[in-house]
Amino acid sequence: MGSVKQTFRSVFQKFQRKGFVIRSFEEQNDRSVSGHDMHRVLSAFDLVILGIGCTIGAGIVVLTGVAAHDLAGPGVVLSYVFGGIAAMLTAFCYAEFAAAYPVAGGAFNYISLTYGEFIAWVAACDLILEYTLSAAAVAKGFTAYLASLIQVDLSFLRLQYGLLTFDLPALGSVVILSLVLMRSTQESSTFNVVMVSIHILLIIFVICAGFPFAKAENYTPFLPFGMRGVFSGASVIFFSFIGFDTVSTAAEECKRPSRDLPIGIIGSLGTCTVLYVLMCLVITGMQPYMDIDINAPFSVAFDAVGLHWARTVVALGALAGILTSLLGSLLGQARIYVVLGRQYLLPPWLARVSERSGTPVNAAKVTMITAGLLALLFDIDVLAELVSIGTLVVFAMVCSGIIFRRYWVRGEGEPLRPIGLRLVAVSVASIAFSISFTEGAPVAVPICMLALWAAATASFLMLPVRYVPETYRCPLCPWLPSLGMLCTLHLIGSLGWPAYLRWIIWLSLSTLVYLLYGLHRSQGEAQSKLSLIAGEGIVSSSHHELGRSMSDAWDSLPSSAHHPDGAGIDSETLEHMPLVGVTHGRQGIIQDVQLVGLRTETIL
Repeated sequence: MGSVKQTFRSVFQKFQRKGFVIRSFEEQNDRSVSGHDMHRVLSAFDLVILGIGCTIGAGIVVLTGVAAHDLAGPGVVLSYVFGGIAAMLTAFCYAEFAAAYPVAGGAFNYISLTYGEFIAWVAACDLILEYTLSAAAVAKGFTAYLASLIQVDLSFLRLQYGLLTFDLPALGSVVILSLVLMRSTQESSTFNVVMVSIHILLIIFVICAGFPFAKAENYTPFLPFGMRGVFSGASVIFFSFIGFDTVSTAAEECKRPSRDLPIGIIGSLGTCTVLYVLMCLVITGMQPYMDIDINAPFSVAFDAVGLHWARTVVALGALAGILTSLLGSLLGQARIYVVLGRQYLLPPWLARVSERSGTPVNAAKVTMITAGLLALLFDIDVLAELVSIGTLVVFAMVCSGIIFRRYWVRGEGEPLRPIGLRLVAVSVASIAFSISFTEGAPVAVPICMLALWAAATASFLMLPVRYVPETYRCPLCPWLPSLGMLCTLHLIGSLGWPAYLRWIIWLSLSTLVYLLYGLHRSQGEAQSKLSLIAGEGIVSSSHHELGRSMSDAWDSLPSSAHHPDGAGIDSETLEHMPLVGVTHGRQGIIQDVQLVGLRTETIL
């Protein structure tokens, strides 16, 4: 019993020591474990096309019918406008981070550099949900639209055995696109450009073919469910905008990341919003909102006006959108694995980059296996709800991170309390607004919550600005990122308790993995030992195996060996430690580290 308590105490102390330590960008950008750099082959145009392909999937074809028929009526057009604005608020925040920190891993890096390793690990696990489950769900959609295109029953292509399925077309789509990604980023980008071009042309065709059949009377009443219905519709269709964040994960493959990443993120999202609004105007004009089919709105609408052949065009466009969305999810997930491998939060072989192709082949293989098996064997409709809440949590973290880094900089000695309390106030006011609005409270209640949110946001202006980006800067800070927090937290509040419960279970499992593995193996653990031994600042973390040897040696020592002020260990223990010599130079300072664990001399 005593040993169990000692183990728990040791883990808790280690968690306190390193779970929220904020490392420098140089440490976060250490790529030594990857062996080779990924090839920089993507231009701003490639990134815009990648973002469009990841964002416009088959969701627009289905979600529009649900939102128009049940929630907003013709006002679903405004739902897409508000959803696009909410997504754009987050996109501005992503663009600032991406321009300043062009590293594979996207939001994981941004949050790690802002809030520390543990919060970044939580975000990474949410991103794994977003990309892996999205890839599996989209692959399932590939089978459904393939059956529609070749006009066979879905059961012919997908066998169902209770909760299990056997879906070979879904597996095949994952495997083929994974092989394309492993071959080279340039070739996968070319494939993506071709498929996105086909998809956009088909969307434009649907818009042009449908508008002549639109009738003005179908737009009346425009808001049959009021503005509450418009916002409820926005909560549903918002997930049609998810995907632009994949652009940030490809940062290491951009030719000019500081310029191209903001263009890719904002340009792709703006294009998607315009196309979505035009498609909504078509479908709500072709049929009265109560007649819009919730499963296949565009196909049924074209059938109703006699254009039966258009069903095939819609199915072909959906297939093109599914393939580009699937490609983006597989690419994004592999890059998340790369950065987690570099930080030793997952096995480091995931971070290896092929010298020939310049792609993370090991990470792509793991992504292919996990997403492929889920697509082949499981009906993941329930698990797919986790994608929504996990992605929104990450979006809220990124928006809050922009505010945090404006008013607090590591190492300047500023207290965390002023900025921390203000961020908590913004979060609480946003959640309270969401609950009061969703539960139908009197109008005065959500208005009061909005006033509290505005007051909390305005209070940031009382703090001195500590950091101004040198490249792209998110406009109207703190108002714009705070509004992004309000929108994302409001959308989280609309998801319901089942989604919260599933996310809490996933969070608990993720935390357990971190406490049992990542906490003891990560770069931050090895780095913190190096810093303690050197007695100052930060020592280069390029030799991770060396750092982990030091970490293991440290943990094997009795607690009495640790110096009470944390600067090193006592001299008696040092005298009995074996030595291994390693020399590493950095920025004019040569550090001769002699160790199996901890003995060190620093030579300037």
